[in-house]
Amino acid sequence: MYAIVDIETTGSYAEANGITEIAIHVFDGIEVVAVFESLINPLQPIPPFIQQMTGITNEMVVNAPPFASIAERVYNLLQGQIFVAHNVQFDYSFVKAQLKAAGFDLNCAKLCTVRLSRQILPGYPSYSLGKLCRSLGILLENRHRAGGDTAATVALFKKLLHEDTQNHIGKSLKRSSKEWILPPHVPRTDFDQLPTKPGVYYFHDKKNKVVYVGKAINLRYRVNSHFSNDAPT
Repeated sequence: MYAIVDIETTGSYAEANGITEIAIHVFDGIEVVAVFESLINPLQPIPPFIQQMTGITNEMVVNAPPFASIAERVYNLLQGQIFVAHNVQFDYSFVKAQLKAAGFDLNCAKLCTVRLSRQILPGYPSYSLGKLCRSLGILLENRHRAGGDTAATVALFKKLLHEDTQNHIGKSLKRSSKEWILPPHVPRTDFDQLPTKPGVYYFHDKKNKVVYVGKAINLRYRVNSHFSNDAPT
């Protein structure tokens, strides 16, 4: 059973931000068998640029439940399922952190539909949810709202299940895979080619500007460690 999830948040990192909306569609591989959607009071202001992007305002969440009041229901829907999301580490890191604060320890197998789409459906110009759905003819209503994005991810995941002739989904679920911890837009082969020797490494942004420099005794281990914690990637 799969729990397909999307959240909206106040920012990029789970340790400093809150969830403003969550949608969970429990999917049995054929159809959605349970749905939970709710606005959430993040107990902190929503930045103006995020309000503009999502359409979720401070006024909309002021009377919404805080995450702690829905934590048990969320945990019961997710625990024991395969957690699926578009850029899964982002959504999972927030949900796990919020559940932990409420006293629940979430541990799920995870699947990233960005990485799976790149493997199963290669060749598209963009793998962002909106652009990929447009390319595939998948209806995406209420973009950047949890319910709309989750429904579109369900449709995308159905297609991935149908088109997965090379068993990429099964391989990703193997304990040794660790596919879900890697950045969604970087091929695993790029990481596998990293040397295990000492050296210096650089992280570049989209404009090829160096944004981080590090050094390590084991380059492959150190670079991978940046993406193996609960911070979103």
